[in-house]
Amino acid sequence: MAGVEIPPSRWDCFAHDAFADQVVLVTGAASGIGRSTARAFHDLGAAVVLVDQDADGVGALASSLGPRALPLAADVSDAAQVDGVFAACDARFDHLDAVVAAAGVITAKRAFDIGPADWQRVLSVNLIGTFSVLTAALRRMVPRGSGSLVAVASDAGKRGGGGLIADAPYAASKAGVLSIVKSLAREFAGSGVRINALTPGPTDTPMHAGVSAELKQRIGAGLPIGRMGHPDDLAAAAVYLCSPAARFVYASSLNVDGGSLYE
Repeated sequence: MAGVEIPPSRWDCFAHDAFADQVVLVTGAASGIGRSTARAFHDLGAAVVLVDQDADGVGALASSLGPRALPLAADVSDAAQVDGVFAACDARFDHLDAVVAAAGVITAKRAFDIGPADWQRVLSVNLIGTFSVLTAALRRMVPRGSGSLVAVASDAGKRGGGGLIADAPYAASKAGVLSIVKSLAREFAGSGVRINALTPGPTDTPMHAGVSAELKQRIGAGLPIGRMGHPDDLAAAAVYLCSPAARFVYASSLNVDGGSLYE
């Protein structure tokens, strides 16, 4: 699904200038949920900071979007690179209104095949990287008394993984993301910065490129809504969480999962 263009009409439910004069930073912006999210905010008037370790991917997206897009190559698991991203953002813009932390990796292995290196990589990107991005944003937003943070978690963080498209390290990392959101929301309550999580269900992104079409179809058919998610589904939810429509939404986890967590 990488490279699929998202027409502006996908966002007709929002005012076309809903985020005019705002600056939104999105990690994991080269593909999948991050890419769709960055494009959605841009289509709604925002300047977007595109962050991903895939320099070519964010560069190509920025070229397609135009001058309101700033591509920055960085691995969020490296705190120094995260600091560099925000320094570059500071140099280009005089404020930061929203951050969507969508960068993530997955191993999708059975338990007996998971080794220490798998744990280290998944936790360093999904957990430590998300924390580094959110706290760097808070350092800039708290003094202004405004802003919105969205961390992309997963339904696996609530129900566990099974090795097919989400395994134990991935599920644990996303449970940790949910805990980070609650912890930061508690610590920075009253600061004017809203902090929430977005919880996708099974979503057809390049992260799952190794999953067969037959298995994807089977997974989608098993959801109450009858299909796997599309990155646009999550992008629209991220836009909502960062919009004034969600002004009373705080320390929440919004399930956008096709019913995978339905009970």
